[in-house]
Amino acid sequence: MALHEITNEDVLQRCAQCGSGNRLSLGTLEVGVARREDVDDGLIQLPPCPACRSTEFLIRASEDEPLHPATGSFGHLHQLLVGHLHAELVQRGRLHTALTAKGGRASKVVLRPLSQEARARWFPQGLRIAVPPDEPHRAPEESSR
Repeated sequence: MALHEITNEDVLQRCAQCGSGNRLSLGTLEVGVARREDVDDGLIQLPPCPACRSTEFLIRASEDEPLHPATGSFGHLHQLLVGHLHAELVQRGRLHTALTAKGGRASKVVLRPLSQEARARWFPQGLRIAVPPDEPHRAPEESSR
């Protein structure tokens, strides 16, 4: 479920199950996953992988979560990208219907986009991260969605 890039139109995600690279339009993603009558506004459900049909979720860090223990690592950068993607989707109004319905909690959804300082420090070449060097390199084919 690793995010590798966020652009103005889409994200590049690598499927944890099969390793395929999937370009997902921001217009197909939304913040919030319903469980019974509750909606978790910290989750983003990704569409099923076109190659293996697995479904994955991105989890935004909670407000009180401590700083990542390995700043600059793949995990830290991924956490920053997930938080930024979450904020971008909220700003675009890409919310689960239960969050926007009458009496919904849309105005209470936490926004934490990357600051200019964080972008400059951690993503000087744009909102992208490479495959970690300790992972076997798979050259995933990028599919459009």
